[in-house]
Amino acid sequence: MIIILEIISILSGMYIAFVIGANDTANALGTSVGANLMSYKKLVLIFGVFVLLGCLNAHNVGHTVNSIVSGNIVLPLVIAGLIITIITYKKLPISTHQVIVCALVGLNIDSANMELFMKIIGSWIISPALTASVSFILYKIIRHTNIPVLKRVELLKYGLILSGGLIAYNLGSNDLPTALGAISNSTYLFLAGGIVLILGALLFGKGVSETVGLHLVKLNSLEAFVAQLSAGISVFVFTQFGMPVSTTQAIIGGIIGVGLTKGIKTVRWKTLSNIILGWISAPSLALIVGYLIEMVK
Repeated sequence: MIIILEIISILSGMYIAFVIGANDTANALGTSVGANLMSYKKLVLIFGVFVLLGCLNAHNVGHTVNSIVSGNIVLPLVIAGLIITIITYKKLPISTHQVIVCALVGLNIDSANMELFMKIIGSWIISPALTASVSFILYKIIRHTNIPVLKRVELLKYGLILSGGLIAYNLGSNDLPTALGAISNSTYLFLAGGIVLILGALLFGKGVSETVGLHLVKLNSLEAFVAQLSAGISVFVFTQFGMPVSTTQAIIGGIIGVGLTKGIKTVRWKTLSNIILGWISAPSLALIVGYLIEMVK
């Protein structure tokens, strides 16, 4: 029976990894899609290499997630997978971190480490605001550099690939262990999950990437680079402290920060409000459903 539960938990985690690829690919590729840098399939190939590299440094966040609860992990992963699937179908870039963590806590409310849970929630709030501030300042600085236009275009092409690669690395080192860390903190498990994540990105990630890159704020190459770089740095720092922060929230915070440099009217607030609604409703639903099931048991 224990072996069967372990198999179910691994399959559930791998399913979430697949859905993360479908949903959170936008974190790494959305800005490049918005800037029309290259074809989506070519971007995914580059994205995949960095994801797998990130999997090699997934143990910090994996340890944190593994420490949140000490009880049932199978049902929380199933609930999280279903909620993430529904929101992804609607092409909204939700935070898979929030859904997974809240489902784990909701179904293990008595054994959950609430102090650690509060720290994680604090990091969710700080991360997008910090990224928006960094991108706003960084964009202002870069705009005033005296680099010839043609050279700037060439540099930005490589810059976008590197900044998107940093985000993809964070998906492997932060997002993926959030989904699989409750099961095991094994590098081999994370690498297997990374391959599944890449498959999800290739098959279903384009829709959400277009939502982030095309429908929120129209980006040129410089703006896309600044948004990604700011988000990548922010999430990388949180990863070193083992905090499972949302790369989705960070990259959108970066995009908003860049958009605000051109005036508040350039941000499509209706799109942003729908995204924020997904950020709030999805983890709340996971927490409430998990808690209700726990109470019934």
